[in-house]
Amino acid sequence: MGLFTSKGKSQAVPNEAELRFSALLRSQAFIEFALDGTILDANDNFCRAMGYALEEVVGRRHAMFVDPAEAAGEDYKAFWRKLNAGEFVATKFRRFGKGGREVWIQASYNPVLDGQGRPVKVMKIAAEITEAEQAALRNEAARQDAERQQAAVVATLGEALRRLSDGDLSQRIEAEFAGANASIKSDFNVALDALQAAFRQVSRAAEPMATGAEEIARAANDLSRRTEQQAAALEETAAALDQITATVANSTQGARQAASVAAGARQDAQRSGEVVGRAVEAMTAIEQSSHKITDIIGVIDEIAFQTNLLALNAGVEAARAGEAGKGFAVVAQEVRALAQRSAEAAKEIKHLISSSREQVEQGVALVGATGEALNGLVTRASEIDQLIADIARSSEEQATSLGQVNSAVNEMDKVTQQNAAMVEQTSAAALQLREYSGDLVQAVSNFHLGDERARPALATPGRQTPAQNAVHQAQARLRSAG
Repeated sequence: MGLFTSKGKSQAVPNEAELRFSALLRSQAFIEFALDGTILDANDNFCRAMGYALEEVVGRRHAMFVDPAEAAGEDYKAFWRKLNAGEFVATKFRRFGKGGREVWIQASYNPVLDGQGRPVKVMKIAAEITEAEQAALRNEAARQDAERQQAAVVATLGEALRRLSDGDLSQRIEAEFAGANASIKSDFNVALDALQAAFRQVSRAAEPMATGAEEIARAANDLSRRTEQQAAALEETAAALDQITATVANSTQGARQAASVAAGARQDAQRSGEVVGRAVEAMTAIEQSSHKITDIIGVIDEIAFQTNLLALNAGVEAARAGEAGKGFAVVAQEVRALAQRSAEAAKEIKHLISSSREQVEQGVALVGATGEALNGLVTRASEIDQLIADIARSSEEQATSLGQVNSAVNEMDKVTQQNAAMVEQTSAAALQLREYSGDLVQAVSNFHLGDERARPALATPGRQTPAQNAVHQAQARLRSAG
């Protein structure tokens, strides 16, 4: 070692500084160089660390421990220029021991200055850190390798994500991922499988949904138009029903008045029948009286005949009496003339009575026929009165029913107006759904699934054919009935 002792000389007494330095050297490697890098001395720790004996290194240059390429470099020369300038260098160094074995040391190169402050030699104190450094290097290599692997994973995953962002769902990660990254590949491919399957379902459903939304929108528009037409038709129907209700109410009032008039006519016909009956009775009595008058006229005619016969006989007797019977003959002649006139008057009266009787008989027959006709009129008037009463009752029932129908139609009109508003909302929602479904189809079409996309189901022709309008049918029946 030669730092504190010299071979063949007496041992000097060390001071406090030398004792401390000696204690330090027991755990540290120590080597001493000339300013040109020649090795002057080294302790056992250094020799063991580098694998050399002391005699194998003393007198040789420091460059024997350095990589030849590094020793030939400018940095190595600058390193010694710095030491020769009296500056110390303390850092981690990579050196090579005997047999080219790599040795890492944490060292401090310290120039030793003379009394004038000029460097005279260099002392290096070092601690071997080969195992720790190599472990750190291994860790660094492992880290770099992991970084390279991670970079490869990130690059591969980034490319896959880029293709995914472009809508390619058919691609898969084929590169091998080591360690924990293998699960990333598996999870990514499984996720793409699930996403591809989901988008296949979405693709199969998107375009039919768009077609359905188009049909719904078209049907909603048709329904809105038909609802508006139906609302207008209901308004017209309600107005027509109002008019019909008013007309039926007027007809009912007229039927009531007709029933009242028919009842009065029936009563008048009954009274006329009674008058005709009394007239028939009176004519019958007149006929009977004419028969009696005829009999009396017959009696008068018989009396006139007998009077004429008596006057004739009186004239005959007066002629036989001569002058005495002349006055009596004159009287008899007058009586005879009177009897003759009575007989002629009786004949005329009888003729007139006969004519009157015939006329009375005709009048009785006519009055009887009139009575029968009036009886028939009474019967017909009763039937007409009953029919008009039935018509009035039916008209009242129709008026009541039409009032109910009118109320129902007005309610239907309100509901139809509400339905029209709802249909407008439905139509707007259907149009919005059509836009959204179109956007969905466009979005799905941007993805490549690796197979043919499902085609949309075509709309069935006539699926939205409107149903028969009951109100229009009712209006048609009313028009045909009118």
